[in-house]
Amino acid sequence: MLHLIYQLQWLLQQKIRRILITSCYLIIAPAVFSQAGAVYPSQPSWGDTLLISYRLPAPSAILQGGEPVYAKITTWMQDGGYRWYVLPLTGQDTLTQSFVLPPSSASISIRFYTLNKDDEQAGRKMYVYDRSSRVPVAGAYWEDLFSGNPEPYFKKEVQGYPGQYLTYAKYFNVVSMYKGAEESKRIIEELLPVLEKVLKEKDLPDAGLLAALCVGYAKSGKLAMGKTCLLRLFTEFPQAMETCLAFTLYNYEYYKASSRQIEDDIRQQLAFIYKQWPGAALADEANVTYYLSKMPELSVDDFEKVLLPRYQQGRIPYYGLESLPQIYIDRKQKLDSAKAILTRVWQQWQDGSINHQYRLSPGHYSMYAPLLLQKLAMAHLLLQEYEATITKASAGITLLAGSNYEGNFLPDLLAVRAEAYAYLGNLNMALEDYKQLYVSGKTDALDSIRKIFPYCTVKEKTVEAWLAGLQKKGSAPGTASTDLAPDFAGTDLRGRKVQLSGLKGKVVVMNFWSIGCGPCIGEMPALNKLVQKYQGNPKVVFLAITGDEKERLQQFFKKRKFLYTVVNRGGKVSEDYKIESLPVHIVIGKNGTVINRSTGAREDIATYLEGIIRQEL
Repeated sequence: MLHLIYQLQWLLQQKIRRILITSCYLIIAPAVFSQAGAVYPSQPSWGDTLLISYRLPAPSAILQGGEPVYAKITTWMQDGGYRWYVLPLTGQDTLTQSFVLPPSSASISIRFYTLNKDDEQAGRKMYVYDRSSRVPVAGAYWEDLFSGNPEPYFKKEVQGYPGQYLTYAKYFNVVSMYKGAEESKRIIEELLPVLEKVLKEKDLPDAGLLAALCVGYAKSGKLAMGKTCLLRLFTEFPQAMETCLAFTLYNYEYYKASSRQIEDDIRQQLAFIYKQWPGAALADEANVTYYLSKMPELSVDDFEKVLLPRYQQGRIPYYGLESLPQIYIDRKQKLDSAKAILTRVWQQWQDGSINHQYRLSPGHYSMYAPLLLQKLAMAHLLLQEYEATITKASAGITLLAGSNYEGNFLPDLLAVRAEAYAYLGNLNMALEDYKQLYVSGKTDALDSIRKIFPYCTVKEKTVEAWLAGLQKKGSAPGTASTDLAPDFAGTDLRGRKVQLSGLKGKVVVMNFWSIGCGPCIGEMPALNKLVQKYQGNPKVVFLAITGDEKERLQQFFKKRKFLYTVVNRGGKVSEDYKIESLPVHIVIGKNGTVINRSTGAREDIATYLEGIIRQEL
């Protein structure tokens, strides 16, 4: 399994040391054990062996005996990255484990959990201290920047470590998230001259300085200048974490501005680094693998050199676990390996090990579990294991029912199951899946329907007659609900009342979004074109639901155009529609029921929504 368990060899090396530390700890710090979770020493330095303990009899303990208790340790590093480890705690009443704090760590967080429960109150967050001065090391306050009040922590970092320029990059990112567009731009532009002056004075700038400039320029709208710094990072610091951080934030702003995921010359640079330095920090970014996966210049061997060690070390995050299997599937190579990896990962989702490592919500499960099942079904299909294909695809379809991710994964699950049914000769079941695809707007399913139609048990003699008999109500597959969509009322930015129940008889296309959501903004040009196509049709209404304040929205729309009717009523509506991430697109049919849901930005969003609208009309 890919479950993160600390290396056995290291544990054996630390056994004697742990026993000694445990003895000392029990003698000098008994008061600590009145709490469920404890860490000693409380002000650790690099190389210190931490004793991590969880006391089951403590009154505040939420976790009890009967199942393994884990400690997830996240060390935030001075290069802007992080590392995480999952350690099983051992013992009886008091469960313990030891951990050596790695060099260059800046702060550390520890949380305790079982595969079925978390004890959030027992968790610990700690700074790392300089051994001689006993003050927090550079970067210790970086995570505090996300507290909602970043200024004091930024000042502490800059005053304590003025040469650690990556602090500026971290701060620029946070203020762009928490402040309005104009205010964040003002803050960033006031600080950029400080960095520009240092750059002029330095013959050899470090990676942190170039990353800070890259992020600052990108966040203040100066993408060309940001790109210049990024290209220098690619050339001078190709393996550095600072380069990865700069790329991620630059590319986010590029997408917001252009609605394109990546620039072609940047993609080529990434491919060179990916192949030349498999251990580079950039290669840890799941999106980088995704961006490069279609490039023929990179072979399956190239991807394996990067990814297989990361799978073996448990370094691939939950949202990228299907990366290598997808490459195997796309290139129709090593399909047994694809199936083996996906089977292990699916088991981890089922037993809860991934869910609780990352503290994922049910919404995450309803998204990633069907995605993994679709990939696994595809691997079975290519291996000609058709019964297994149908089993996995059907499980995914069941999990998707009623979720916000039907529009994302249901078409692919139906298509792969239909193909498996056809190979097994169960053409009536294949026709049913193809019919659902066609009704949901996937008109390319018609070719498959025509191939198998003469061999199916249907009363109509021709495909045309069969199609004419379909009740094209626009219902997306799996969403034939008779429950009305939750009603809501709000006002648009002009103060006009908007109420969903008053729009019955119309197709209502809803977009849940926010000013702080880059992918939401990136989709706007495509969504504007969709609105323009239906501008003269009173039977189609486009609503954009947001929780942003009216003043921020008015400021935002001084520079951007969004043709949806923006309704400033986010909280309760988002809760009613179970919105856990953005953007989300929901289509409500003429009868007032939800007929389709899709979560996340997608390149085909306008075409996708148009197909659903067209079928419903």
